[in-house]
Amino acid sequence: MLLEFASPAPALASHISTYFLHALDYPLIEDRERADVGYLRFLFSGSGSYRYGDGRSAASTPVMLLGPSTQIADYTVNGPLRTFGAVLLPEFWGGIVDASADSIANCAVDGRPLLGSGALSCYNDMREMDSVTAMAKRLDAFLLPLIKPLPQAHLNTITLIGEWLSQCPIPPTTSLYARSTFSERQVMRIANRYFGAAPKMLARKFRALRTASRIIGTRGRLAVELVSEYADLAHMVREVKHFTGMTPRTIQVASSPIMQLTLHPANFRHEAPWT
Repeated sequence: MLLEFASPAPALASHISTYFLHALDYPLIEDRERADVGYLRFLFSGSGSYRYGDGRSAASTPVMLLGPSTQIADYTVNGPLRTFGAVLLPEFWGGIVDASADSIANCAVDGRPLLGSGALSCYNDMREMDSVTAMAKRLDAFLLPLIKPLPQAHLNTITLIGEWLSQCPIPPTTSLYARSTFSERQVMRIANRYFGAAPKMLARKFRALRTASRIIGTRGRLAVELVSEYADLAHMVREVKHFTGMTPRTIQVASSPIMQLTLHPANFRHEAPWT
């Protein structure tokens, strides 16, 4: 398995968290993706599909946009797989593509109509490259001219939601709404537009992923403090399974290499889990 990372240009830092190059030399890849943030993926080799819990499916395309998810997705890829991707931040939705995060939440779509005709040219150039750094520079050059300003009031609310989600444990939504100059309904609308879900669902999602991150790499009985953010142990198990597809015990003993890597405390951003 190959997994390499590169940073976006500074001007893109509020839209994209990181770039990655991922390759697997297997004829058939079947796995499950946890609830996550959005992604832009360029698929250079391999083809397959995503299957979501509500029964929808999405076939792979050369340029794919995956919206933020609040449910698991199973996927199948006829390999070998080689893909270059970008981890998307809230400002990408509207700040680069003319689409809200919730319009693509829990699904995958062809990214070319939203990114424009230059996306395919960018794809063709990167497909011939071997260096993750060179690919990153090529994608930077394509995305930088697409940046559009967002309303300052929306940027302020994105920051406010981020600060609220960064707390551990995440406070009740009432504390978020109390700090905003917007109404509760307006804050919910902005959260959906840029984060892909309403604040209550975001709190559930990132609480469960933080719990899973603290479980990865451990063995034996779960620490008592892990349960303290939930009604009881059964509630914690249900929430972790909903957002990762695995019970805490399964995460301990049978999680996939990708889940182990992305949720490992060294890589999972506990202080900013939406990135």
